[in-house]
Amino acid sequence: MLTYRMFEGLEIIGYSDSDFAGYQDSKRSTSGYIYRLARNFVKQTFIIPSTMIVEFVACFEASNNGIWLRNFVTSL
Repeated sequence: MLTYRMFEGLEIIGYSDSDFAGYQDSKRSTSGYIYRLARNFVKQTFIIPSTMIVEFVACFEASNNGIWLRNFVTSL
């Protein structure tokens, strides 16, 4: 269970990034995102077999989870 103390200015800060063929052995690309909420970090990383879609996956996953996180915080 996640618990946060309520305080004014609960701010969500998010970043996303991707790496084109970063794994030397398999040439797979990775993408991931990280959010900062109440001085703590929530991180997710993906390994993508197709280098063509890695940027779209990073953007989609980060924005999709950012929307969920924003809705969660506003419902507190």
